[in-house]
Amino acid sequence: MARVLGLAQRRKDGRKMGSASVTMKSQNVRSKGLFNEKQNVRSKDLLNEKPNVSEKQNVRSKGLFSEKQSVRSKGNEKQNARSKGMFNENQNVRSKGLFSEKQNEKAKVVARGKSRLTGRDNGKIQGTIRAETLHADRKKSCMVGAAVSNKIKLKSKCKSRANDESLMVEEEKKTRKKYMKLDPNDITNKRLDDGSPKREQVSEKGEKQETQISKNAQFRAIRPSPDILSYVSNNLIGRRRSKELMDAGYNTDLSASLDNIPFSESTEREPIEENVFRNKLQFFAAAKIASSFPPADLPEIAFAGRSNVGKSSLLNALTRQWGVVRTSDKPGLTQTINFFKLGSKLCLVDLPGYGFAYAKEEVKESWEELVKEYVSTRIGLNNVCLLVDAKWGMKPGDHELINLMERSKTRYQIVLTKTDIVFPLDVARRAMQIQEALRENKSMVKPVMMVSSKSGAGIRSLRAVLAKVSRFARV
Repeated sequence: MARVLGLAQRRKDGRKMGSASVTMKSQNVRSKGLFNEKQNVRSKDLLNEKPNVSEKQNVRSKGLFSEKQSVRSKGNEKQNARSKGMFNENQNVRSKGLFSEKQNEKAKVVARGKSRLTGRDNGKIQGTIRAETLHADRKKSCMVGAAVSNKIKLKSKCKSRANDESLMVEEEKKTRKKYMKLDPNDITNKRLDDGSPKREQVSEKGEKQETQISKNAQFRAIRPSPDILSYVSNNLIGRRRSKELMDAGYNTDLSASLDNIPFSESTEREPIEENVFRNKLQFFAAAKIASSFPPADLPEIAFAGRSNVGKSSLLNALTRQWGVVRTSDKPGLTQTINFFKLGSKLCLVDLPGYGFAYAKEEVKESWEELVKEYVSTRIGLNNVCLLVDAKWGMKPGDHELINLMERSKTRYQIVLTKTDIVFPLDVARRAMQIQEALRENKSMVKPVMMVSSKSGAGIRSLRAVLAKVSRFARV
């Protein structure tokens, strides 16, 4: 029952709900229709009403816009009028200022150009005036010069007619050639005079004067004797080529190669032929004053000459004991009289040099006086080898020492040194010159010897001469 009642109520409620929904649907339909109608009506009205509003707005906007545009255009016209006026005024002012400035600049340029043109014109005018004056001066100078030259020509013609002979003599002197010839014995191609007599010059007073021949020409005119020339050629004295020495049979690899026997088969030097010079060379005394001379127990051979002439080198070469006697390129190294023993048979004495030396004048004078005292007063002195440079010949100091030895009757022999740097014919001429100059001297031992400590030329011959002196010497 309860279930039936519940179902009946549910049915009633469902009916009520159905009727309520029907009513709600009908109401919705009615409301939608009314709403749509109202909307349509209103939209139609609005559509009808909007054109009127837009027309009014358009009219208003057109009126306002036209009024504003007119106002604005009037304002623009006023501004344009004002700007045009101001611009025209500014342009006029500016154009006037620029034009005046340009005109001023042009005026300045024109003025400068005129001034330059006037300066050029003035310069041209002045140049033409100067040229005309110079031309006139030249014409005058040419006229004067022509007149002067004519006068000079006339005078020269007169003088030439009067002095034809003198002019001919002068021309002959200018064109005259010196006749020279080659000496066949001279390997240096030096020329000699042809033996023509000296030319005479006529002075202004008419006196004849002989021209002086130079010392070099006088030396070239010397003709050596055959003995001297043969000695020079046999001993190969003078400046020689190594090929000549090799052809002569000497070993050029040895020092002082000419101090040897030619065509020797041994690679070493042959022994010294003279027994005296085979002994050992020993220094035993040196003297600065005469009281310090050692006693003269052995015959003495002294070597004298100018400073740096080769005295010490010659002593070493004679004994082949290089280094025993001190040598130097510096003149004046030997300042004492040095005594050397050669065994028990001979004493070799190295004297200080005279002439130029690296020493004070007082020292040089003291040892020169010592040499003179030794040469003139030494008891055991048997021979003095006076060494002379083959290139320069004898000097005043050499002549002074020779005169001293002539007065004291001391025997001396001239020895030419450093022959390896002089041509052979010049060595022969120097020997002939000295021999002729000292011909009348009684204390001189002849002949003049010629040696070279460097090449060894003439050393063997000098040993032989000095060995003879030692054999016959008496103390």
